[in-house]
Amino acid sequence: MIKIGLLGIGTVGSGVYEIINSETFRNSIDENITISKILVRNINKERNSKYPKDIFTDDPKEIIDNPEIDIVIEVMGGINPAYKYITKALNNKKHVVTANKELVSIYLDELSEKAYENNLGFLFEASVAGGIPIIKPLTKLSKINDIKEIKGILNGTTNFILTKMIDENLSFDDALSLAKDLGYAEADPTNDIEGFDVLRKLAILSTIAFKSKIELKDILCRGIKSIKKEDIIFFKKLRLKIKLVANAIKENNKFSSVVEPMLVNENSTLSTVKDAFNIVSVTGNQVGELNFYGQGAGKSPTANAVISDVVDIINKDFDYSLYKEKNVSSVNTKLFSGRYYLRISEDIKNSEVFNRLKKFNIKYEILSNKDLALVTEHIPANVMEDFIKSMDFKGNDYCYVRIDGALETMKSKEAAITII
Repeated sequence: MIKIGLLGIGTVGSGVYEIINSETFRNSIDENITISKILVRNINKERNSKYPKDIFTDDPKEIIDNPEIDIVIEVMGGINPAYKYITKALNNKKHVVTANKELVSIYLDELSEKAYENNLGFLFEASVAGGIPIIKPLTKLSKINDIKEIKGILNGTTNFILTKMIDENLSFDDALSLAKDLGYAEADPTNDIEGFDVLRKLAILSTIAFKSKIELKDILCRGIKSIKKEDIIFFKKLRLKIKLVANAIKENNKFSSVVEPMLVNENSTLSTVKDAFNIVSVTGNQVGELNFYGQGAGKSPTANAVISDVVDIINKDFDYSLYKEKNVSSVNTKLFSGRYYLRISEDIKNSEVFNRLKKFNIKYEILSNKDLALVTEHIPANVMEDFIKSMDFKGNDYCYVRIDGALETMKSKEAAITII
């Protein structure tokens, strides 16, 4: 019998319990698997009758120090005390499965090394893109391919918000409220709308793909709060759609990584990903481009990813060679370039913006003169970043978005453009 200790019984934890106790799962596994203990904060809280009363504990030692428990599943979230529990579990010769992207993005190298030293599995498929199997395939691909690029939509909350702004002409605030009402957004949505959730996921994927520890500080991160209804109107005229995109590229031993709002062609693959769905694109020198698409969050998809790791541990199908070979260095955003959409609040003088654009030698096409909106020529991303920093904008008085791919000069009845 294989005994599991479950740290946490929230949305994902309850899904894990249900799958392990389902008839379908039990009939498909030769081993007898049981969850013997579940760690909770309040042992006296009234819970669903499907759980045996003696299964709950508020003492982590009953799981971490229990010699009968073989696998620890951590679905608590956060850094502490999850890091402490996982470290001790590995020291106590227990395999670990986690869905904790915040922890994995920081401690992946340390915890994987500890697992290796103890001949244990430390698996984290559920930490990125929920139900989409990406960690294991990417690990295998990185052994055969020189991974050149990772690109994708990795957050269902922001993709839902932007979808509603595009398809239903909602304001950002109204779309966010709807996301909260439907359970797509937390009461405090900061991690999602500021891009921090995607930042952690991209750090994990980049570390595996580039075989070198990629730090959070090496990834430029911008959220979607600056996107307004008037921006969406311009995007539609340009036949573009706005997405919060994670993008990492590598050339030789240099890499650039960003999490940022990006404009994509309305007929592109990224533009078709709607609501809470996710997509991850991986490009390798041998395999070309592969796309992984599915539900990026939710109880059942994420729990499914957790259980797939449990099955891999039972089958001894886990790998330690995630990122050890190469040493790559960040060059910030220097490997990215493109045209940029820029919108400035009418509170800021147009002449000030024009003078600063001229100073940076950035040519542009004007979309509107009221709330100034323009599209730049094709420029290096670091040039645009330097321009934005020099303007010292405040709050949401501005919006700037890189355009992915080519954009022809738009001269139509809907929007006359002045070329400067």
